[in-house]
Amino acid sequence: MLYCDRSPNILEWSSEEIHIPYVLDDKHRNYYPDFLVRVKQKDDKEVTFMIEIKPSYQRNWSINKSKWAYARAYCKEHGYKFKVLTEKELF
Repeated sequence: MLYCDRSPNILEWSSEEIHIPYVLDDKHRNYYPDFLVRVKQKDDKEVTFMIEIKPSYQRNWSINKSKWAYARAYCKEHGYKFKVLTEKELF
């Protein structure tokens, strides 16, 4: 979060403010992605990323796969890009 606050290329960010309904095992649930970040890229284009941060061992859990499928559909509809970051990408 400090990185987001201090980076001049991050125009705005929020944490867990978006609500995405999803269904798993015939149950209606709610998913709140970790971050929504709007960035200014090197080519001056603005891009919004929906970012989920998880330990790498959780990438293949069925609940996460379900959430992320709904998140990808949401992002496609809103013109965002979806990314899952693990300790492998962060460190």
